[in-house]
Amino acid sequence: MKNGENIRILIVEESRNDAESLANVLSNAGYHISFNHGTEAAEIETALHEQHPDIVLCGSGETLPSPESVQTLLGKHEVTAPVIVIADEASEAAMVAANKSGIAALISYDEADHLQLAFDREASTIQLQRKLQALNDTLRESENRCHALIENSSDAVAYIHEGMHVYANQPYMDLFSIDTPEEVEGTPILDMISNDQRDTFRDFLKGYLDQQTADSTLDIDCINPAGEPFQSSMELAPATMDGEPCTQIIMRVNTSNAALEKKIKTLTQQDMITGLANRQYFLQSLKERMAAPNTTDEHRALIYITLDRFKAVRDENGIEASDQALRDIAGILKSNCGEDDCLSRFGDCSFVILHYDTSQEETLLLGEALLHEIAGNLSEVNGRAITLTGSIGICAINNQASDVHSILAYADMACEVARSAGGNQIHTHSYIVDEQPGSEQEEEWDKVIRNTIDEERFHLAYQPIVSLKGDTRQRYEVLLRIVDGAGQIILPGQFLSIAEKTGLGGEIDRWVIEATFRELAKLRNNDGDISFYIKLSGGTLADTDLPGWIGEKLQEHQLSGDGIVFEISERNAINDLKNSILFVREIQKLQCKVALEHYGQSDQPQLLKHVPVDILKIDGTLIGGLGSNKEHQSKVQEIIELAREDGRQCIAECVDDAGSLAHLWQTGVDFIQGNFVQEPCKNIDYDFAGETA
Repeated sequence: MKNGENIRILIVEESRNDAESLANVLSNAGYHISFNHGTEAAEIETALHEQHPDIVLCGSGETLPSPESVQTLLGKHEVTAPVIVIADEASEAAMVAANKSGIAALISYDEADHLQLAFDREASTIQLQRKLQALNDTLRESENRCHALIENSSDAVAYIHEGMHVYANQPYMDLFSIDTPEEVEGTPILDMISNDQRDTFRDFLKGYLDQQTADSTLDIDCINPAGEPFQSSMELAPATMDGEPCTQIIMRVNTSNAALEKKIKTLTQQDMITGLANRQYFLQSLKERMAAPNTTDEHRALIYITLDRFKAVRDENGIEASDQALRDIAGILKSNCGEDDCLSRFGDCSFVILHYDTSQEETLLLGEALLHEIAGNLSEVNGRAITLTGSIGICAINNQASDVHSILAYADMACEVARSAGGNQIHTHSYIVDEQPGSEQEEEWDKVIRNTIDEERFHLAYQPIVSLKGDTRQRYEVLLRIVDGAGQIILPGQFLSIAEKTGLGGEIDRWVIEATFRELAKLRNNDGDISFYIKLSGGTLADTDLPGWIGEKLQEHQLSGDGIVFEISERNAINDLKNSILFVREIQKLQCKVALEHYGQSDQPQLLKHVPVDILKIDGTLIGGLGSNKEHQSKVQEIIELAREDGRQCIAECVDDAGSLAHLWQTGVDFIQGNFVQEPCKNIDYDFAGETA
């Protein structure tokens, strides 16, 4: 939409060129659209399987399905998108007939302005529907939170409709010795009132409902399970239950302050959705347990669990369904915890367990069991079935990590390694990668990296770089992953800085370059339209032999340089300006391109006058949360305009949220890269042909 939201379109036209022409009309009018194209019923069905469109544009060629047939296919797939028909002629009578048949608009091919007006009307309706859906989701979430509060309230709370119970929380049922919600539903509220005061309550309730009295509180005697009256105070308030109006009754009786305080304390320690310990309580408990001496030989570890793709699942299924999935997962974790373990919902979609076991192997077995049960769980709400997988990071608690912040950081980092590697797996933190200063640490690292190089325990991961201007050529940034001796994946940030200090950074860069060339040569045998972006470390810039070696490797693998882009960071270019200039010039002679990454960290625009790079990659710190950061928006726009003036392409890296992407649509940036598009993975299979017009 013109406000940055994307509209999904299905275009039914005789040729792809015709479809792109229609898409360009809308794109030039300021709409952000992505489209699928179909010419016959089978192609339309395939497109509907891939994604449900927001709007359908239906041409009127002789070989195309009729608008009525397209409507039938939409109904078959339960798609309610409006259909705009485009014909050679559009008389007033034909427009009226089309509207009567359910067509949103009938437009002539030569009336581009009419198309924009009709599309704008439908787009505005879609925008209002999305806002309404968001408001409904917020309302449901508020109702769920309210319901959770009532469920956990120390007060007895009931809802009545026309004098009959429709809901009661546990304290209310306990007050009257009711075992199940079904027993109270449909029971008259008068059954809970003392016989000699029922008329009083009946008159009060009638006056309240008829708004004849402003008083909403009544002191009255109720009947306990033994048939004995007890004094209570009722407070009435209007409410809704499943969309129906009703009356909320809060019943308070004289209870001891100690019981009330105990209930309040319990509530402050609980997560409202899952009933597990909340983050604040877990942190306090972890600090206390870490401060106490470990008097046993038990193995202790922090297990960090993140649910994979939870945001996408929530967006697709709604808050109520995703909350139920969280409760189900919490139940799985709780049933697998030991008596001394401490389990918490630590974040929106993350849980942590302080776990006690006999050995690290037993802890790993627990992690594997949790992964299996999470993946096998099926949560069903209102006919919607949800399945999830999890990523688990494990950090052993020992002398190398005994403070709370380090333990949490290591476990979180290990979980991120598991998630980045594809999810539904476990990663155990390796203390050999703890970046503590000191010569002994560096010597140990030197051995680890040397062994890793000799044993070739590296592998590559790939992240797509996607055009916002309709360019469907394949571009990937190549990222390095290292595998330690135990087979665990370590992220580059944990070892490359030490590798540079020990003089092994250049050797790692050469390994990456040759491995990338091998992969590119293999792919170009099948598809010549693919490029790889390769990061270089700072020390490599001083290697004057590197450009010649790269040229030899290009010849060896029968590659041209146009499929390779080398990335050097802005900081390294500033710190070693002379070698950066020489490297860029020599590499460009090989027809390779050079990108300046993390651009915008320093305020030195004159750098571009000296280092003739082809591409600018805007630093990720400027992109995160871009939609709400005016200062960063101004800086990003300045960089894009600077690149455009010099004929350079511009890439926004670290695009991890929809708000940032929505703003980038409006800036004119050429490409985006980040986890919002796709996380790095071993497979080279991103669908660049899913056009973004």
